[in-house]
Amino acid sequence: MDKEEPKFTSEECILKFPENFYWGTATAAFQIEGHPEEYLAKLSDWSQWIDREDKVLRPTNNGRAVNHYEHVIEDVNLIRGLNSNCYRFSFNWARIHKAPGEFDENALHFYETLLNELDQKNLTIEKRKTKIEPFATLIHFVLPSWLSDKGGWENPQTAYEFENFTKKLLERFGKRIKFWITHNEPNIFLGFGYESGIWPPGKENDWTAYFKAYQGLLLGHQLAYKAIKEFNSSYQVGFAQNLYYYEAQKDEDMVPNVVRSQLHNYAFIDACKTMSCLDFLGVNYYTRFSYKLNPEAMDPTRKDLKSDLWGELQDMAQIAPGVKKNNLGWELYAEGLFRVLTEKKMRDILDGIPVYITENGYCHIENNESFDLKGRINSTQDQASEDIDDKYRIQFIKEHLVAVHKLIEAGVDVKGYFYWSLLDNFEWALGMKPRFGLIHVDHKSFKRSPKASYDFYAKVSKNNGLFLTKKSPIVTES
Repeated sequence: MDKEEPKFTSEECILKFPENFYWGTATAAFQIEGHPEEYLAKLSDWSQWIDREDKVLRPTNNGRAVNHYEHVIEDVNLIRGLNSNCYRFSFNWARIHKAPGEFDENALHFYETLLNELDQKNLTIEKRKTKIEPFATLIHFVLPSWLSDKGGWENPQTAYEFENFTKKLLERFGKRIKFWITHNEPNIFLGFGYESGIWPPGKENDWTAYFKAYQGLLLGHQLAYKAIKEFNSSYQVGFAQNLYYYEAQKDEDMVPNVVRSQLHNYAFIDACKTMSCLDFLGVNYYTRFSYKLNPEAMDPTRKDLKSDLWGELQDMAQIAPGVKKNNLGWELYAEGLFRVLTEKKMRDILDGIPVYITENGYCHIENNESFDLKGRINSTQDQASEDIDDKYRIQFIKEHLVAVHKLIEAGVDVKGYFYWSLLDNFEWALGMKPRFGLIHVDHKSFKRSPKASYDFYAKVSKNNGLFLTKKSPIVTES
């Protein structure tokens, strides 16, 4: 039965999104699963790296993350409670692919369970609800140890084993997944692994290794793309790129911002487009950066390491009054999502290629803790309840969905939005403290508690739209 169209005052409006728009959340295997074997047997580069107290902040939950491995059915029910029509997850290459030609059946069975829950194959046809479309990421940073020990992506053999891994997944799950993301944020992996060295393999300003790994990642993407297309030519294959909006404050500061923008934002996209192996672009967006020209600048993540890129990262709060930040010090700048995807160079590269916002999220840190990569922590009172009643995250989502709607109106073919993240998780070098989830997870009991943003996002998904008032406040944490 048709419902009467809602009536709004001049102070209210609703932003409707295109029909069949994808609404979902995103996660990554190592950040949530917590399978004991991976950490104890050191199956991956990150299961080794996590023991480095000089590289990863405590606590780490000893690789258990938030125990999604044992809570998968509960977690999919929570996904369904969001009215989601899609879900982005990643396969754990290290757990699945133990050695050349050796694949672990138990690890594969876990993903069989996940996919069964998403499409409710365990229920009779009469009882099934709408399928949740899986968007599968082949690798989300973490390498099997037997490959990382031999040079990782610097060794071209890794790309060919990535192809073998892809073919195995297609053999097992190919009929059930039509959206494939090969790499997550190759630019972040290269920057943190070979420039600042805060991630594996921990190399500092090693540009020779950087570009060898760059080539390996490109080759891996190309081989995986071809394997998926040979399996089913209608399947959609892309990769997820972290995009920052780089904004020079003065003409003389253009150089470091343009260099970083070319290296970080554009190069990998342009290469995949040139090789004709890009059906869509996944965009992970969090903030904007502005660099000041300074040949003596230090690395933005390492105050003890000189940067080779001649740029000193600026504190936007000192430049633009009223700047809002999250607990990690990241500026909340939704307009940057619109600007980076409407730059002429980006429009020219994409030229009709569709876009999915594959990550976009807000971080809260309990106990109002602030810290740096050396682990200095200032803690006050327990604020778990503040994270659950999370008005800041709600406002963050609102502002970024307004930016997404503006992109669609401007002609950018945005087909979906995935909030990062479904659950609180392990946040790489920053350990367990940062909380990005719509669902709060107790790190000891693993109890799941949906936050206020969970209910908010569920309404957005259900309505395929966002209700706004002109007086909606812009809020941030002090």
